[in-house]
Amino acid sequence: MKKDFIDNWKGQTKKGLLIFLVMNVISRKNCYGYEIIQAIAKETGILMADGTLYPILKKLKEEKLVLTRWSVNDEQAPRKYYFLTGNGNVALKQMKDYWLSTSDLVQKSLK
Repeated sequence: MKKDFIDNWKGQTKKGLLIFLVMNVISRKNCYGYEIIQAIAKETGILMADGTLYPILKKLKEEKLVLTRWSVNDEQAPRKYYFLTGNGNVALKQMKDYWLSTSDLVQKSLK
């Protein structure tokens, strides 16, 4: 078996998982980029680079699943906060349902 095959499979699996995790974090609280990275690292142990996060956020924004707003005050640098749209919440619910049913099937097949 080629190592490239497994590496490719892992990359595809992780990409979908990261999108799901980003949306899940944003669903609980409007967050700026670094907060999203910290939450995912704390909750899962997955370390995500800025170069991974921001293309995901851009794609979610293009799909109209996420919107942004700027927060500006004298005590900190301006920050762009991300939040789910109504369609984003619907998509996340569908993703959660799919994840739960699929993970259950995978667990059963591994026994």
